[in-house]
Amino acid sequence: MLGLTTAFAHRDTRPDTRLMAEPDPRAVHGLGRDRVTVADYTTEGLLAGTRIATTLGWRPVDCIAVGDTVLTFDHGVQTVVAVTRAAMPDHLPAFARPILVPVGALGNETRLILLPDQSVMVESDAAEALFGDPFAILKARDLVGLRGIERVDAGRLPDAVTLHFAEHEVLHADGGALVVANADVPGAIPLDRLPVTRQPAPYASYSGRAAQCLVSAMAKDDACQGEEGRLRPAA
Repeated sequence: MLGLTTAFAHRDTRPDTRLMAEPDPRAVHGLGRDRVTVADYTTEGLLAGTRIATTLGWRPVDCIAVGDTVLTFDHGVQTVVAVTRAAMPDHLPAFARPILVPVGALGNETRLILLPDQSVMVESDAAEALFGDPFAILKARDLVGLRGIERVDAGRLPDAVTLHFAEHEVLHADGGALVVANADVPGAIPLDRLPVTRQPAPYASYSGRAAQCLVSAMAKDDACQGEEGRLRPAA
């Protein structure tokens, strides 16, 4: 199926050029090189200040350290094994600009700003109808246009922080949104890279036309159901 990848399989650490970011057609010029692409920017991770559910309550992601315990969607309490942090530049090209998620659009209690390649998990009837599973992983950028979600020029952004765990996990953010946190060796890989002896991932990640199809179906559900069609927080 086009656009379908696993989100929670162990990563094959061998180099694979297919996993490298391709140059964005809107690449900008400067900085002493011919072209600056998406690979030159941090486009995933959680911005400092984003609240995460921990065993000590809701805490800003930038206040969570190695050894702290976090509440996960699937595996209960899990320990943070590594934290990576990246400073954001003063100016971002269009493709690297963040995604603004209005209150309630993803179950979030406050306005949420996500980096464009940050993966989020949604639960929707449209996903179940299309793919047989109500849970799906999407990039934040693929949700633009749904329920007021938009790409914005937010000015100078705080640092991007990524919490790593022994396995890929889904975290609770800002009240009800669900965000993906990579394992200590981060990254999703195409299905055809998985050895047949490995277990399938618990969730599927959609991109490209598959993501467009799912988001379009979700928007149609909203139009039919009105406010009741908003994404329900996964229980």
